[in-house]
Amino acid sequence: MTQYLIRRLLVFIPTFMAITLITYTLGFYGPGDPVRIRLGENWHDEEAYIALKHELGLDRPFAEQFFDYLLAVVQGDFGISIYRSDLPVGKAMAQTLPVSATLALASCLIIIFVGVPLGLIAALNHNTWIDYLLVSVTVLGSSIPVFVLAPIFMIVLVLKLNLINTIYGWEGFFSQKIIMPALILAFGPLLGVMRLTRQGVLEVLNQDYVRTARAKGLPRRTVVGRHVLRNAITPLLTNMGLVVAFLITGSILLEGIFGIPGFGGLIVKSLRQRDYPILMGTTIVGAAIIMLANLIVDTAYAYIDPRVKYD
Repeated sequence: MTQYLIRRLLVFIPTFMAITLITYTLGFYGPGDPVRIRLGENWHDEEAYIALKHELGLDRPFAEQFFDYLLAVVQGDFGISIYRSDLPVGKAMAQTLPVSATLALASCLIIIFVGVPLGLIAALNHNTWIDYLLVSVTVLGSSIPVFVLAPIFMIVLVLKLNLINTIYGWEGFFSQKIIMPALILAFGPLLGVMRLTRQGVLEVLNQDYVRTARAKGLPRRTVVGRHVLRNAITPLLTNMGLVVAFLITGSILLEGIFGIPGFGGLIVKSLRQRDYPILMGTTIVGAAIIMLANLIVDTAYAYIDPRVKYD
């Protein structure tokens, strides 16, 4: 296991370099000029433009800028925001990332404690109206994008059922305001988890060891919990890496809709302002989170399924 972890961590280095190079290249050669945008009304003043560009160090060759930036990132320095000289990029991410992480945690809890039981119920009631209903919901729900789902949830939960009074803003994990965005963010992955759980349980139910456990007279709850569910959820681990990626990217739109001061809102704001240091920092950190999540998922295989060995 130790050798496997070392190999995976070593793979992170070229991956990290490639992501950094691609992102920096797109920012350097992409459309828009952050210097002109920062000048505002004086964007046409060429002397002020040249002076500000030199002050920000953006008049140097690409290779020099990139390697200086890469060296700084390795040391933990993501630079300073172009529009706020008193705002380090690392500080901006440290302020917003916990908010998005809290929202993602709430969504993960919904995905696990709702998606897995629903998939189990569908599998145990295979080819009944319950199974057909749940499968139909997954097919229909998977085709609805977030920007359509958000108004639907608002109309149903707020206007019609009056279950939620306040939906805009952020007050932490135990606030009523987290319910709506967490539900919407979890909706798509929840359907995928439910479908994978159903498929995995159906495959395990036909295995010989399950039939043997039933023949011994073990209670159904014991058979399902100890023999079926533990082996059926193993394929779900592969999907959890994708779920983490979706929770990171999906929150970009939702945080703007619900006024959540999170990591996604920081990305959107930096995109509008062409704030390349923040864009670079958020892209690198987001990619690192996804790679780390995949590493944790792969490592967890060995603990859930004893047949998996990393030599």
